[in-house]
Amino acid sequence: MIYWLGWLISRIIFNTVYRRKIIGLENLPKSGSYILAANHKSYADPPLVGSCIKKKIYYIAKKELFRVPVFGWLIKKANAFPVDRDTADAGALKNALKILQSGNILLVFPEGTRYKPGKIRKLKNGAAMLSIASNSPVVPVAIINSDKLSSFKKIKIKFGVPMRFESTENYDVITNKIMSEIEKLKNEPRPSCIKQKGAG
Repeated sequence: MIYWLGWLISRIIFNTVYRRKIIGLENLPKSGSYILAANHKSYADPPLVGSCIKKKIYYIAKKELFRVPVFGWLIKKANAFPVDRDTADAGALKNALKILQSGNILLVFPEGTRYKPGKIRKLKNGAAMLSIASNSPVVPVAIINSDKLSSFKKIKIKFGVPMRFESTENYDVITNKIMSEIEKLKNEPRPSCIKQKGAG
C-alpha cells in the first residue's frame, strides 16, 4: 500500500511539475527478473525510475538512510534494503540475489553514490555480479536533469536494450560496458527507441 501510494504521488509530480519524458519502455523484458542500472545524480532518482514502471521494483540504499527517523521506515516499506558501501556487504548481495531469483526487478546505481562533476568515481560491480549470479539481464537507464529539480528542468528517463553477459567476463569489464551504454543513452540526440504510447 505504501509502495503504490508513493508510486502514484511520484508519478503525478514528475509527470506534471517536471514534464517527465519516458523513452524506451518497450525495451523492458515482459517477464522474469532484470536489473535496472542507472546513473545517479539525485536522491530523487529511485522514485524517478520506479514510477516509470507499472511493476513493483526493489532498491538498494545506503544503510545510513535507514537511521533517519520516519524516512528510514518509509523507504523500507517502499522495497528498499540497506547496503554498507564501505565494505563488501555479503548480506546486501544475498538479499539482492534472492529478489532476482524470485523473478523481481532490482534498481542499482553502479556509481555507488550521487555523481558530482569533477569528482573521480569508483564504480561498483554489484550489477555485474548479480547479473552473472542470477542470469538476469541488465537494462541500462539514463536519467537526465534529476540534479536540476530546483530549477524545474524537464526530466528524461531513457531505458536501453537489455544486456547479457558471459559468466567468464571480468566484472570490471562488464561494469564499464554498462556505464558506456548509459552514457550513449544520455548523449543520443535522437533515440532509436520510441516512447511507448501512454507512458509518462
